[in-house]
Amino acid sequence: MSVVRPDPLALVLDLTRRLAEEFASVPIPMVTHTVRSAAEAARLFGEDVTSSLETIERIAREDLVAIRDASEEQSRLAAAG
Repeated sequence: MSVVRPDPLALVLDLTRRLAEEFASVPIPMVTHTVRSAAEAARLFGEDVTSSLETIERIAREDLVAIRDASEEQSRLAAAG
């Protein structure tokens, strides 16, 4: 019996889709870039995507919160100005 390993690309795509749904106000290309950057950061530390998916999600989520908040602040300032 062979061991079926999770496909790292499928895991990253699923994470990107879930985060894009959660952060609907952030453009999809920006969500994709954020998740890809978080995955690359994990790889720089010698971790593979499969074992570090929680870390990748945490990093991407933190970045997306900051992006969303900055965008909302910019919108508020533009509306007030």
